[in-house]
Amino acid sequence: MALSPLPPGFIEQAHAQETWWLKAGYETLIPSAIHQIAQLAEPQRQNTRAEDSTRTITPLHWGRGAIWRVGTGTHDTLIVRAYRRGGFVRHFLRDLYWDRPPRPFAEVVATETARRRGVPTIEVLGAYVRWVNHVLYRGFFISREAEGFPNLWEWLQMRPTGPTRSSTLTTVARAIATMHDAGIVHADLNLTNILVQSGPSPHVLLLDFDRAQVLSAPVPRSQREQTLRRLQRSFKKLNPDGTLYSADDLARLWTEASP
Repeated sequence: MALSPLPPGFIEQAHAQETWWLKAGYETLIPSAIHQIAQLAEPQRQNTRAEDSTRTITPLHWGRGAIWRVGTGTHDTLIVRAYRRGGFVRHFLRDLYWDRPPRPFAEVVATETARRRGVPTIEVLGAYVRWVNHVLYRGFFISREAEGFPNLWEWLQMRPTGPTRSSTLTTVARAIATMHDAGIVHADLNLTNILVQSGPSPHVLLLDFDRAQVLSAPVPRSQREQTLRRLQRSFKKLNPDGTLYSADDLARLWTEASP
């Protein structure tokens, strides 16, 4: 399958068993950090913090979707996410993929397309695949850290109330509506891939556009409702006793995000 064009401002680098899609200016920093992370990902070194004269690498999460924070001396903090499978197949192919185009590349294109269409999202810095053979690969996705933005699940656990709660949830819903109006279908919208910054003027960032569909027209109502139902299930899955959200919260999200 032919690759879609790279977004403006990105370049491709390929050599040996590696392919990179990088934002211009990060051609040296990101490959160096990824190679160091690959060493930390070895089983005997997991949960190890690495430091050298130029960067600090800290693991944030292990299991599916291992994530590292990379602090550098001259750039903002980077977030590196490894692709991991879920479900039954994870027992056999935990981090191996064969999708074409490669999923890290497709996520760069989808995220950058969403951003350019006005969807509030993170800043993508690149993606990387290491080929195991001509078919299988392991992948990584690199972005700039959104400092001061907990995810929606973390924010709910802070138990915000009053106008702060209502205005933030309204902003979340409107961000989802903007995404749908821009023709982006999110494959797995849930409480952990919506980042929020509450306050007098709340801000929201949507992330994780892996397997997203990029349409040439606004998302149809049926697909919008599928996405919203998935988000509602996320509330119930992470907080089954319903102590951190109300029916009014769910209704606000549905009403404000619907066309």
